[in-house]
Amino acid sequence: MNKHVVFSVTALLVILAGCRPESVPAAGSGVTLAPPTAAPRPTRVLEMGDTQTRIRDGMVMVYVPAGQFEMGSSQEQPVHTVALDVFWVDQTEVTNAQFTAFLNEQGNQVEDGVSWLEPGAGRWGIVYGHIEEDDGVFHPEPGYEDYPVIEVSWYGAAAYCGWAGGRLPTEAEWEYAARGPQARVYPWGNTFDGERTNYCDASCSYDWRDTDFDDGFAQWAPVGSYPHGASWCGALDMAGNVWEWVSDWWSEDYYAHSPTKNPQGPDSGTIRIARGGSWFDEDWQVSASCRKGLTPSSYRMHWVGFRCVVPAQLLIATTPLRKPLYTLGKALSNFAVLAVMVGLVAVASGVMQVVRGEDLRIDP
Repeated sequence: MNKHVVFSVTALLVILAGCRPESVPAAGSGVTLAPPTAAPRPTRVLEMGDTQTRIRDGMVMVYVPAGQFEMGSSQEQPVHTVALDVFWVDQTEVTNAQFTAFLNEQGNQVEDGVSWLEPGAGRWGIVYGHIEEDDGVFHPEPGYEDYPVIEVSWYGAAAYCGWAGGRLPTEAEWEYAARGPQARVYPWGNTFDGERTNYCDASCSYDWRDTDFDDGFAQWAPVGSYPHGASWCGALDMAGNVWEWVSDWWSEDYYAHSPTKNPQGPDSGTIRIARGGSWFDEDWQVSASCRKGLTPSSYRMHWVGFRCVVPAQLLIATTPLRKPLYTLGKALSNFAVLAVMVGLVAVASGVMQVVRGEDLRIDP
């Protein structure tokens, strides 16, 4: 057979192998709305830095591996060991735009006499929030779409997370996502750095402001404005900007008898817990162990927001956890296979012609 033909066939086989989509399957934390009888997605080992995006609200979630850490501090005692299962945590706080979409779909409902959100005048008649309502339709104030939602009650935060496919984090989950196995004082490390967080710095108007730093924000900042303040798992804004609701009831002595594995907080209470500090606070209040008790009806707080978590075993709708090349390869795979088949037929036809030509050739 002609050596050029052999080379062409070999090259075509190499191309055929290269046209196959890269085998990088979706994460097994599987996130789909398919019924339990549906075939599961292929799995791969999840790694630090993995992210998925919730389809419901477009929130990017970061992967938090299972592990343990020392929870608490010299101010929040006693320090105790806590072990947690795998979960996903929102990369940022929920925004005005995201909460607006929730309200327009679900309405601004009332639980225990408390609205999910109370847009309008806050303390002393001052309007703090940036979600407006016109004829029953909610919309974020222009320019504040990506700012954290505020003046949201605990009930509103919990309802949103359920709507989005998750729940509020437990206090232990929140602190672990902020501090990591090394139990850092701040999300980025053990030394305070005012350039990594939105707290009461020189731009703040209160007497306790810290004039050593100035980020230009007198109050809130758009979510994700401090990438250098990311925690060990990639969560942003866990120090400052706004306090964040967690699911637990408050109990002064809970740390003394907290379960070691996946603590859920007290069974009952009268006030809930917020974590992380805010633009309104001093540096020690944005430490990752600091906690604050608030009544669930605290919707007039212009320094309280929230983020959600999704346990690994909970199935929700997200974008697949894949490499971009794999996604493109899969999208084009049918076309590529068809093209290769056509090419094989053409090459085979050419080979037959060459063979017939060699059979009929008369040497001089």
